[in-house]
Amino acid sequence: MRQILLLPIICALLVSCGGSTEGTSESNDTGIPLPSQNMAVDPNVAILFDNVSRDLQSDINDPKRWVLLGSALFANGYYEKSAEAFSKALQINQDMPQAMYLMASALWKVNKQEEAIASLEGSLELIPKYDIGWRLLAEWLLERGESDKAEIAARKAFELQPSRIGTRYILVQALMDKGQYDEAIRLIEQVTFNGKAPPWIYQLAANCYRQLGEYSKAEYALERVGAPFEDWPDPMFKHIPSLIAGKAELTEFALQKFKVNGPKKAMVFLARAFKINPENTDLRVALSMAVQDAGDVQQSKQILVELIGKPNTNYWKQYAGVSIETGELEKAVEYIGKAIAIDANDPNAHEIAAEIAFKQHKISKAVEYWKDAGKLYNESEHWKKAELSLAYAVENGGDDLDTLRALVLAQIKTEHILQARLTIIKLLEKDPSDEAELELQSKKAKK
Repeated sequence: MRQILLLPIICALLVSCGGSTEGTSESNDTGIPLPSQNMAVDPNVAILFDNVSRDLQSDINDPKRWVLLGSALFANGYYEKSAEAFSKALQINQDMPQAMYLMASALWKVNKQEEAIASLEGSLELIPKYDIGWRLLAEWLLERGESDKAEIAARKAFELQPSRIGTRYILVQALMDKGQYDEAIRLIEQVTFNGKAPPWIYQLAANCYRQLGEYSKAEYALERVGAPFEDWPDPMFKHIPSLIAGKAELTEFALQKFKVNGPKKAMVFLARAFKINPENTDLRVALSMAVQDAGDVQQSKQILVELIGKPNTNYWKQYAGVSIETGELEKAVEYIGKAIAIDANDPNAHEIAAEIAFKQHKISKAVEYWKDAGKLYNESEHWKKAELSLAYAVENGGDDLDTLRALVLAQIKTEHILQARLTIIKLLEKDPSDEAELELQSKKAKK
């Protein structure tokens, strides 16, 4: 796959430097597409645009500089202007698949669907083996209801790289749109047979089984449905996050990166966002967690101490977690109490409270917190977390009937059948008269 190498100046653009922070205007002399003067532009974004446009004016005929401008505009949500910049690059050099690909995405963002598809198809003529591009084309065609064309594009992507679960997902969607459920379910079952497929694919499985009249299998699949998938990574956009400069946009991206990819990969974006948005409490908490994960607990604590915004549940939970690590258990008790006071239905807060109580050798108090955490996790169908909390409660003496029943439910849902049967035995020992309900649980455990 051919890709355009962006200028090394990207790194320099990320460092604050001089320049106007007023709304940027389009240059009449050069025709550089930028937001007009009457548009409100984030000052950080304005500085970025000023730097990129100044660099472009130094060599207006360099297509790579036009791609950099288009990327900066795209990264900060100016999609129509972005498409104009990519178009300028392609007027200078038509053999630029990345520019054409990014222009297609910008056009799609502003709902110019026919132009977007034409541009994406043009880029795929230059890079015909780029399977992710074929998958994107299939996604767009599905959104337009063009199932036949979507199937062709999805099959092309699948032939090029059959191991991508996202490509399989799109192909299955195209087949189901056309009523080809037999082939669709075969493709699904190839990845769900061991029960370890991503949770979002089970919704497709359930829909497909229903259409085939296999209702027990549909019910089985629905029990495994999880959160919808995040956007699949696309190397064509790898450089875009580095050019996000807007306060709100960078904060949102950094927090999403933290949620999806974890603290290590999100660290650089969290630090950048925090520099321009220190009043955002969730951002401060995420950065504190990332710094703690990197091994600097004192700096992690200092980030929390310097709070500007309003404390929330996550803030107090993280403060409690840091206090546990520094051995300040009384402080941890105080902070987790504040977290629970804000949101008594947060199971993770009860889980942290249990950990603190256990470290203080207050076992009965820890058991009560574990029970609360487990039951709240059950209510939100976080079965694995529920099982863990409830198991801790039972192991430490909290083996009352309600807790044992809650544990059985979590064990069945996580398919830990042997453990469920052992818990059922404990239940029978405590209350042999509860046989009707236990028989029902046993049947579920045998499925």
